[in-house]
Amino acid sequence: TRRKFQEWAASPEGKKLAPLSLMSFCCLFSYTILRDTKDVIMVTAPHSGAEVIPFLKTYVTLPGAILWAVIYSKLSNNFSQITLFYSIVGAFITYFGSFAWIIYPNHAYLHPTAMADALAATLPPSFFAPISIFRNWTFSMFYFIAEMWGSVVISILFWGMANQICS
Repeated sequence: TRRKFQEWAASPEGKKLAPLSLMSFCCLFSYTILRDTKDVIMVTAPHSGAEVIPFLKTYVTLPGAILWAVIYSKLSNNFSQITLFYSIVGAFITYFGSFAWIIYPNHAYLHPTAMADALAATLPPSFFAPISIFRNWTFSMFYFIAEMWGSVVISILFWGMANQICS
């Protein structure tokens, strides 16, 4: 069986499938970590909670996904699938790296706590979730970009590139 595996790995299918499998694993592993982390960050953020997540999905993620679809359609007309994959995944990785090493450690300085407190004092309690999204804008941005990782990188970019490579 080892010999059959070596023959398969040397075949054209094996040379395509092995790297694609590794890329798929890395994308899905990252997605799993991001999916769990984004919820925890928003739920445990100061003056936030689970009630903020539906607002994020409706008023941040949905318009952002529509905007992303428009931008992606324009980019896909000008660049190859492989160029799009590497440049967009590179942008995602750059953002997540900056979030981990720059934004998150400095979130206390970046969040407009005083302005959010003033808004909370003047607006009715029904504005709690939008104020929380504004108050924790760096976490809200992380939530949005982590949501986009699943839809953009896995659904569109990876499978588009795999289709181009295998056909």
